[in-house]
Amino acid sequence: MPRLYFCNITHNTSCPTAYFDETVHTVNYMESVLHIVSPHSVLLLNGSFVQSAAAVRYEQNEPLFVTVLPLDATFLSYTVELLGGKAVCNQSLVTCCDMGGGHHYIELKPRSAFVYAPGIPPVVESSVSVPAQLLRFVRDGNFDAARSMMTQSLRDSLSDEALSDFFDGVFAVRENVYTPQKGYLLLKTDGTATQCVFEMHGGLIENVTM
Repeated sequence: MPRLYFCNITHNTSCPTAYFDETVHTVNYMESVLHIVSPHSVLLLNGSFVQSAAAVRYEQNEPLFVTVLPLDATFLSYTVELLGGKAVCNQSLVTCCDMGGGHHYIELKPRSAFVYAPGIPPVVESSVSVPAQLLRFVRDGNFDAARSMMTQSLRDSLSDEALSDFFDGVFAVRENVYTPQKGYLLLKTDGTATQCVFEMHGGLIENVTM
């Protein structure tokens, strides 16, 4: 059976892109750190029950079988096979993005028991982060609303084209709680996740660093 480590969220300044536990202090080239997210559910990893899999160290060339057990009876359970940070099956239910440095962001979506049911209201997010709202405005072509979220200096320095280019290929924004850099992850259609920090001043975006 391949080695499976659940890493503590502690940081080592000599290697700022890795998570560490008490026995493994670097991301071996044959290993990956999988940041597996599955809201409102618990997981089975190779048959072992876990409540959180936010930082799992695993061998790259070995399959990891993840079973999603929803805590809401509206949704169904399912299993996905992960290999090298990518989904081998049930790809429509999984978002896999390479964060670089041996880290992979894995988001497991809820599986509905129906394809279409009229009269059921859509799920509304309780809160949306500032970067996620900025992405929505840019994707909708509402650049005035996008600029209203920025300080005057940043607003004046960016063209519509620059804003579009910045979010080119980005389909979602997630908070980065997985690496010491923190900030946010820009999830892209090419299977990568760019790490960036949105600097705020007075409730407005003052700068974005990659």
